Amino acid sequence: MLLFAAPLAFGFASLPTVDDDCACSSPTNVHKTFGSSGSATYAWDAVSGATSYKVKYVRQSDGYASPEWSTSSTSYTFTGLAPGAYKFYFAANCGGEASGFIVIEDLAGT
Repeated sequence: MLLFAAPLAFGFASLPTVDDDCACSSPTNVHKTFGSSGSATYAWDAVSGATSYKVKYVRQSDGYASPEWSTSSTSYTFTGLAPGAYKFYFAANCGGEASGFIVIEDLAGT
């Protein structure tokens, strides 16, 4: 049994993963702090080592994808939103290396 387990442990340990290569964690505790006609504000907890954050959205009705914006703040207000369902994306940037995006589905612009 020990001879069988040792090669498996070695095999798994030598496989690279995306998490091992990326030192930048994704934002956590992403939540909506304000919403009004045409806008939505989201905030998140600071990521250790992050120099900025990337945000964007996709409008569900037609698949329109916004440009990607950068902010040094731990909150962002999306403006010019038509009423409807959206996916909002949030990532941390640690000196040129970006985390994976956190996706929040929400209604906005109402």
